[in-house]
Amino acid sequence: MRRALAVLLAVLATVAALSVVSGQPADAAPSVDHRLGQGQCALTGRVWIPGRGCARHHCVKGATMFKEGHDAELCQLQGRKGAEFARPISSRRCAELGRIWIGEINSCASNPNRARFVVTNAPQCRGAGQVYVNHGEVEGRYDECVSPGRFDKLRRIAQRSHQSLNQTALDRNRFNCSYRGGWVMRGGLCVKREGPVPASQQGGFYMVGDSVSWRADNELAQRQGGWILDLRPGRRLDELPGRLAWFRADHGEPDQVIVQLGTNRRKGFNQGDFRDTMASLPATTPVLFLLPYRKPNGDNAGPVAATKKYARWMRELAADRPLTCLSDWPKIASSHLSNLVDGEHPDATHEGWYARYVVRAWGDCARHLGL
Repeated sequence: MRRALAVLLAVLATVAALSVVSGQPADAAPSVDHRLGQGQCALTGRVWIPGRGCARHHCVKGATMFKEGHDAELCQLQGRKGAEFARPISSRRCAELGRIWIGEINSCASNPNRARFVVTNAPQCRGAGQVYVNHGEVEGRYDECVSPGRFDKLRRIAQRSHQSLNQTALDRNRFNCSYRGGWVMRGGLCVKREGPVPASQQGGFYMVGDSVSWRADNELAQRQGGWILDLRPGRRLDELPGRLAWFRADHGEPDQVIVQLGTNRRKGFNQGDFRDTMASLPATTPVLFLLPYRKPNGDNAGPVAATKKYARWMRELAADRPLTCLSDWPKIASSHLSNLVDGEHPDATHEGWYARYVVRAWGDCARHLGL
């Protein structure tokens, strides 16, 4: 009897805690993600339920849900200086920055309190005693973790140069510098490159995409280590001109291009803009479009119509541009809906399946073009 009462009280306490910390009504049986351990759960800002696992849709006190997508659930800290508990930085960049990669949600642990510019013994850092240094969490300005020794050295340099410690660290971070188009390390500092891109760095295989391919970033990198992967959630087709400019700043014109965009709509970017963007590439550059797809669900008619429109643009361009291929992702996705988490993205267990599809699609394109 006592044991049964203790169990009941524990369950009631857990449910009550969920209601308090999330600011939402308590669920009788909240959904949990059994893949995450308690430490990983904390890094996402979600509630850990003793004996069950990491709650998918309940955040710790002071935080709210930022993203509800299955296998990508994430919280953000409330307040003017609050931000997400993790960022969609690739596992490779995350490692270069000394931060913890949360593979279950394909994101890099981040400091959600942007008012704290430096955090000692930060849980987001790999290794004990590391110091987390805020920068901006945008391309070329990602936060980094440094050793205590490195931190002391940076602090002395900052004092001598009358510069903030954060800027001093950013100026000397070669990984951030390598992702800042047109910048190079010189004399230990990140500076704008003078002159053209060196011949030894020109060209390369470039893939640009949104959250559909971002979920399979690791799997693609493992299969095609030489590809330059530029994949990020929320990316729109109108961002393609800027992404090509970013690539060109460090590599000149790409040798081959895969475009996986069009899932997210954007007003003010028309077919003429799209054609102008593609016309900026040499006609001799092979291009593969992975046609975009969204499953109609009854209340997403606008996004579905936009996706079909972008797919039509790609088909029409491929009809008159040389060395251009199409891959019918809508046909494959619609016939494998059980592999998708929401009628759009591959689920966690099928990211490798999606990566294989992309590699196979490029192989088919290369054979068709006689490359």
